[in-house]
Amino acid sequence: MRTEKQTFRGYEIQVTNNPALWQAAIYRTSPTLPEIDWVALNIRAASVSPAFQEAKQVIDKTLGKGVSHLSRPHKSGSENW
Repeated sequence: MRTEKQTFRGYEIQVTNNPALWQAAIYRTSPTLPEIDWVALNIRAASVSPAFQEAKQVIDKTLGKGVSHLSRPHKSGSENW
């Protein structure tokens, strides 16, 4: 089995190639981070990149970093919202 690793927002993502799929495991690197039950989530994809992407989305959701607030335009001092 082949395994690839990435670090993202304080978590280590390990993506392993099982016969037909890539499965992601997520481990926190600090005890101050919330633990993610990646076994229950069963993160699987047909290739390595989508497996990493799905794992990163799980981490963002766990940390409350959804895409909606990240894509908001930057407010300058002269604009009224």
